[in-house]
Amino acid sequence: MYKRFLVTGFIILLLSVGCELDGFLFNSTKIDAYILPGNTIPDSLIEQVTFQSEGNTLLGYWVKSGRTRDGITLLYCHGNKNSMDEYWDRVMFLHELEINLLIFDYQGYGMSEGESSEAGLHADGNAALNYLRSRNDVQEDSICFYGNSLGNVVSIYLAAEQMDPLCLIAECPFASANSLTQGSTILDIPPLWLTEGEFNNANLIKRINTPLLLLHGEEDDFVRYRDNGKVVYENAPDPKSLILVPGAGHTDIPQTMGLETYRMAIQNWILSSRNISH
Repeated sequence: MYKRFLVTGFIILLLSVGCELDGFLFNSTKIDAYILPGNTIPDSLIEQVTFQSEGNTLLGYWVKSGRTRDGITLLYCHGNKNSMDEYWDRVMFLHELEINLLIFDYQGYGMSEGESSEAGLHADGNAALNYLRSRNDVQEDSICFYGNSLGNVVSIYLAAEQMDPLCLIAECPFASANSLTQGSTILDIPPLWLTEGEFNNANLIKRINTPLLLLHGEEDDFVRYRDNGKVVYENAPDPKSLILVPGAGHTDIPQTMGLETYRMAIQNWILSSRNISH
């Protein structure tokens, strides 16, 4: 209760000085260089890339599978914390599947220019997708989207509005900014303090035309399943599959599942999606 009181008081202070409440969704950190912590992927397979979004330069990493034949390409849209360095362990987990992967920093994150916003996230996702389409080593019909927490704002938007990917993977998505604040046990603020419909994954998911795999931790106390992931999943059209992970919180789904089990779930969904598309 005391923690909730402090958070609520802090947000009241922000509003009283005219700050944008949408900013609480972004927890970005500007850095001078990426370190790719704990990297085990050969340097020969990692390429730092840049592309433009709303006149700003975004930084990303293209990670090749290392296989000689063409394969799956995963567009990985990371969560709201710091920069893509924070999610490099996920890149390493998924690289074991022998797929190509693009991870990138949104405007205002890491070494990417600009300021974060909902419209900016959509523009950044478009820029990343256009970059993938520009590569002659990427087959468009083998692109999958993966959203992690905030990253679902990007990946679900792309799948709903821009392109039917081979499949969509959503990890701990929130239904909307309103649902996030009301469903969290960390935040306790009146619903009308956020504009209805902003960051509305629950609405956009209705318009996808691709197989959806949704993963959510049962113990996630930031994006609670019953108010968020459950709503997104129920709104999504078939085909879809749900993995609700016992004991997992908001950031530890792969580790709680076990890395081999996690990778097998992703791999099986991609393979089954290929069968559906054909």
